[in-house]
Amino acid sequence: MVSGIYKKSFSALKKQPFRLWGIALLGAFLYLAACIGFIAVPAAAFCVNLLLSASLAMIFLNSYRTGLEPKTAYLFAAFRKDRIWRVLGGMAWMQLWIFLWSLIPIAGIVFGVIRAYEYAFVPYILMTREDVKPTEAIKISKQETMGYKGRMFGADMLLFAIGFGVTLVLALLGLIPYIGGPFRVLRYLASPVLSTLISMFSLILDAAFYVEIQNRRAAAPQPSAPAQPVPPVIPAPASEPETQPAPQGEPVVTAQEPEAPAQPEPEQEAPEQPQPAEPRCPHCGAAVKTPGAVFCTSCGRRLDE
Repeated sequence: MVSGIYKKSFSALKKQPFRLWGIALLGAFLYLAACIGFIAVPAAAFCVNLLLSASLAMIFLNSYRTGLEPKTAYLFAAFRKDRIWRVLGGMAWMQLWIFLWSLIPIAGIVFGVIRAYEYAFVPYILMTREDVKPTEAIKISKQETMGYKGRMFGADMLLFAIGFGVTLVLALLGLIPYIGGPFRVLRYLASPVLSTLISMFSLILDAAFYVEIQNRRAAAPQPSAPAQPVPPVIPAPASEPETQPAPQGEPVVTAQEPEAPAQPEPEQEAPEQPQPAEPRCPHCGAAVKTPGAVFCTSCGRRLDE
């Protein structure tokens, strides 16, 4: 992401390099004039600096987005009467919190730098979102820079490392006997130019991060709201139907049908009488066919024994 933002920032800066540089120098000159003019009232110079910072941020934001030539009148965009107090209040609120975090013993510098990157989008929010309250701008900026502060810090450190490297090379070349004089002169001449270029590129880097983060957030799928559970529908208890008395009408007289003649009942058959069983010999079991016999005709034994 950082390399892509560097490329886009260079491309945007190449379109209007001298115009942007001139406006940045004019902003620095106006701030210096405010410090001299309000030397007895430092708070007034501080307010002018805050408004100029917001205007410069908006100029570089428009240059990065559109590539059109910025106008000098844009430097006073934050001084319009319909937004001056809102922008001034939001910028002062941001600076107050950065200052308070910086007062923490030992780790104050670290916390101050962290808050400075968290609130880096406050000028853009105040200048482009009229519905945001001045005191709410730092909260929105903190949400939008979440997860990107390290990359923003790394991009700025790389930029300052390049400037420091160029200055160090010129200083070392100035130490060479006999030929070091021109390099020392070049270093003194290049220092203000280099510092201005670094400041200008830092402004366009901040604008690039703001635009790219906004684009990423807009392209990211929005989380859908969880479905609310539907309460079960409890059916109402069925009420017993009310019985209505039947309407009483006139009695209906029906003709009596003639009774059918009674059918004679069928005669019941008498049950068959069981036939006496044939006597048998208790000894051999043979049938005794002779009635009144005393001895068995098969075994010859008495039947009554």
